[in-house]
Amino acid sequence: MSIDVVDLKEFYQSSTANDITPIFREILKKLRACNKNGRSLFVGFGVPYADQNKSEFLLMPAHIGVFAWPDSKNNRTLLSYEDEWPFADHMFDEIIILHGLEYAQNAGKLLEECYRSLIPEGRLIVIVPNRRSIWVRSDKTPLGFGQPYTLTQLSKILKKYDFIPIDVARGLYSLPSKKSVYNIWSWFFELIASRALQKFSGLVGVVAIKRVYAGIPVRKVSKESRVTIAQAQTTAC
Repeated sequence: MSIDVVDLKEFYQSSTANDITPIFREILKKLRACNKNGRSLFVGFGVPYADQNKSEFLLMPAHIGVFAWPDSKNNRTLLSYEDEWPFADHMFDEIIILHGLEYAQNAGKLLEECYRSLIPEGRLIVIVPNRRSIWVRSDKTPLGFGQPYTLTQLSKILKKYDFIPIDVARGLYSLPSKKSVYNIWSWFFELIASRALQKFSGLVGVVAIKRVYAGIPVRKVSKESRVTIAQAQTTAC
């Protein structure tokens, strides 16, 4: 079962989104750097979180769909295949994948485009549903679709594509419920669980730096080889 831009838009107009959106914002606040003059790109579905007063742009994958943001006249959103972004190299200071990596048809190709489009030492922020969370067991929210990740899995795939994770943020410990009594106490549960049940958070976010310089393995020369070479040179003299 897949999800598209219409489903995401409808979700963010629902009451359930009112409980989840602040958590996304809090994670973004913890992971984003002060990027007043830089360019930022939201990949996936970043409409509820992008700021039209800053140099921020949206890219929505072709298999999910697209609509104009902030409006059709001042549109800063584009539709693109996840492995063919229409951007020059090193164009963005920061890329944020939100409602994106878990829905990717090819996560590796998506991360390769992120790497190409980021400036050297640029920052990549990825927020995904946590595989251990109860939220991924239900299809009532976008968190129940696609490929969830544990923190270990997310860190490994980022390292595989030459990103260095430097910080982590978690959130969303409350349970999926619309009961008013539960919602009254959800803030209290969120506070307690964030310390005692970190591995079971609904969302996990990582910020990583684009690695530019990779180490080169040192070729080891055995002691016997060095002795043989030295003897040969002495004999020749």
